[in-house]
Amino acid sequence: MLALVFDRVGEPREVLRLADVPPPQLGPRDVLIAVRARVIQPADSMFIAGRYRVKPAFPQVAGFDAAGVVESAGVEVSHVRVGQRVGFRYPGAWADFAVAPAARVYPVPDDLSAQLDDGVVCQFGLNPLTAWGLLDVARLPRGARVLVTAGRSVVAGLLGHLALQSGLVAERLVRAGDSYSLLDASGTQMLAQADDVARALAAVAPYDAVLDAVGGPGVPALIAATVPGGRLVSYGVLDDRPFEMHAATMVYRNLSWQGFGIDGWLNHCEATTLARAQRECWELLSRHPELVPIAARYPMRDFDAALAAASAGKGGKVLLV
Repeated sequence: MLALVFDRVGEPREVLRLADVPPPQLGPRDVLIAVRARVIQPADSMFIAGRYRVKPAFPQVAGFDAAGVVESAGVEVSHVRVGQRVGFRYPGAWADFAVAPAARVYPVPDDLSAQLDDGVVCQFGLNPLTAWGLLDVARLPRGARVLVTAGRSVVAGLLGHLALQSGLVAERLVRAGDSYSLLDASGTQMLAQADDVARALAAVAPYDAVLDAVGGPGVPALIAATVPGGRLVSYGVLDDRPFEMHAATMVYRNLSWQGFGIDGWLNHCEATTLARAQRECWELLSRHPELVPIAARYPMRDFDAALAAASAGKGGKVLLV
């Protein structure tokens, strides 16, 4: 089968090559998938460069997130069937065929399949489940206020819709140049604007939770904008600069600060919770596929052009098909 592989860490456009490799081996708890669409995510470049939490084993097939059709399943797998469309997230997705543990394979519901393009399905395993999982760990009652940073991101858009469905008041913080804008859940209405995070949030009511993908020196201002007993959930480090903060800030206001990673959440998620998350995310994507926009589709043989387009980062995700 054809696959995009690398034999050493480095920049993707320098170390990736298209090669004919043996098909992956199916284990008793695995699913073999004929891959039809693969999405290029920031984690893919980090993986290839050796900077991701998952480390490559050479020769390594690249890619994590994809969509396809089930070719076969291991003897211990019961929740998927041959011929079913699925999304999945597991190393080795940039190939004609991939094997993934059944726990990381997400069947497309039969009643929604006709409404879901492969380009949408291949994005399911990361951003939609991340957005749902963030609200799950935030544990907010109806009517609670939640702030989402990196407000123009795909996750922020998904969070806005999911929060409204859950009866939450969601607002999105966006940085544009040297200024910060506070937007409503839809990302269309301006609520406030200032030259730093603290001033942008000064005129609005405090939040019960902040879901932060940025980090960096703006974190103390986010914490200051939460209610006593509130929660900060960090799920990204777009700005990994250090900052100073007193422990008393957290202690005296009884605040909670935790990290979130999609794999950690999935590993501890109860089966009923994950089933609900999948159904609600599939339904949301069937109604609003624009929440996971697609910029371009390239054949795998044109991977160099695809990687260049993905690096430009304009107008949605780039797919390998």
